[in-house]
Parts: sequence; structure tokens; C-alpha cells
Amino acid sequence: MNNLDESISQLVSKDENAISLIQITDTHILTEGGESFNDYDTTESLRQVINRIKTKETEADLILVTGDLVHEPTKSAYQKLADILIDLTMPLFCLPGNHDEPELMAYVMGANGVDANKLIEIGNWAIIMLNTNAGAGHAGTLSKSELNFLNESLEYFKDNNCLIALHHHPLSINSSWMDAMSLNNGNDFFEIIDQYDHVKGVVWGHIHQEFEQIRNNVHLLGTPSTCLQFKPGCDEFAVDKKTPAYRKIIMNDKGNIKTKVIYIQSKP
Repeated sequence: MNNLDESISQLVSKDENAISLIQITDTHILTEGGESFNDYDTTESLRQVINRIKTKETEADLILVTGDLVHEPTKSAYQKLADILIDLTMPLFCLPGNHDEPELMAYVMGANGVDANKLIEIGNWAIIMLNTNAGAGHAGTLSKSELNFLNESLEYFKDNNCLIALHHHPLSINSSWMDAMSLNNGNDFFEIIDQYDHVKGVVWGHIHQEFEQIRNNVHLLGTPSTCLQFKPGCDEFAVDKKTPAYRKIIMNDKGNIKTKVIYIQSKP
């Protein structure tokens, strides 16, 4: 842990009393000529989301991109995504999902100014970014080393309010086909965070739908995709009619969280 402080991204918030964070997730940018994603124009939908963030979220301190950045992990797909995100002026951080290749993601996105650093400190908040990529399949896992990293980071930041970000949902969302692709060791995850009362929120993507629950005073937040959405409560794959979206999170210096999902008015 002696070198942990050397790996922390230090940010300064625009408002000394609150932090404004934007989460975008599951952008699923396609490789030219590659596999499609349900015939959906993921590039155009992301551009719509980015344009709204640029015009309506100018006070945002940072943006988290929480996995499935691309549909197939190729260098060209990551570069295509980076070329879209370049219009955003606030700091950007990304973590991998099941469609990503973590090392390739970090290399290409990092070369284009999108940070794959796993620890962020801003104001009296710490944000811990976790890798749930299991290497194969669509379900997620937190490796032993990742669980140790989480525990050590929470201990290190015991004087900060903490927000944890990951890709896979760590608990059931009552949708059997999606729950079969959840975090397969969610109990291990909760066993750790239940030991720390300074954990205030957990955010994830993957589920392509809105989810919000409070568990042991911790906000659990699943966020819709910047492309197509999945219909909640279904036993089999079904597409919802809801439009592309992102989540806005306001975290104040007392450890409180206010959040809202913003849906784009039209879809491609």
C-alpha cells in the first residue's frame, strides 16, 4: 500500500461543497464491417448523448465510462470511441466490461486522454474503479487480487466518502436472463463493503436499464446504456422502447448522493 498514493488521480471540483459526476456506460461502439448490435446505430446514439452533456452538463467535474466501451475489442473500435469522446473537456475515466479487452482498452484510450486509473480523489470523496472482466463469457467476477485491492483501498480512504464503480451488477435485478450474467461473486463484494460505513454508493452498467436501491445506507445504481435499452423484469432478452441515456450524480461534502438518469429525447 506504500505506493498506492502514487496511483491516485487527484482532481479539484468546481464547487467546493459538491462534486458533479456523469456516468456513461455500454457504448458498444462497433468496428467498421464487424458484428452489429441488434442493428442499432451505437455511434449516432453516443454522439447524441455527448452533445447533450456538452451543452447541459458544463458544471460536471468528471465522467466515468463504466464498461462495454466497444462491442468487439479492436484497436480501431477503441480509436473510434476516443475520437467521439475527444469533444468533452472534463476528465474521463474508464473501466472494462465483458465486451472489452482491458489491456487494449487502457492502451488505446490512455493514448487519447481517457484514463484507466482505478483510484480518483476529489474533494473529500474517493472513487474506486473495479475490473469485473472475467476473460470469457458475459458474466463478471472480481478476482482475489481485485477484492484485495477493494479492501485495501477502502481502508486507505477511510477518511473519505467512497463511491465504487464497476461494470457488472452485484445483485439480482429480477431479470433472469440478465441475472445469469451478473457478478458471480457479488456476496464477496458485499462482504467487504459492509465492513465500511464510508461507502456511500455503488454504480454499474451492463444491465441497459435503470436500477436504484438502498442497501445498508448505500445507494446501488444501475445505469442505462448510451445505445439500446433492455426491458426490465424479463426472463428472456427483450429490447425496451426507452431512449439512450446517462446518469448524473451529485455528491456533497456530507456524503449525500443525489442522482438522476437523463434520457435523450430521440433515438437514432
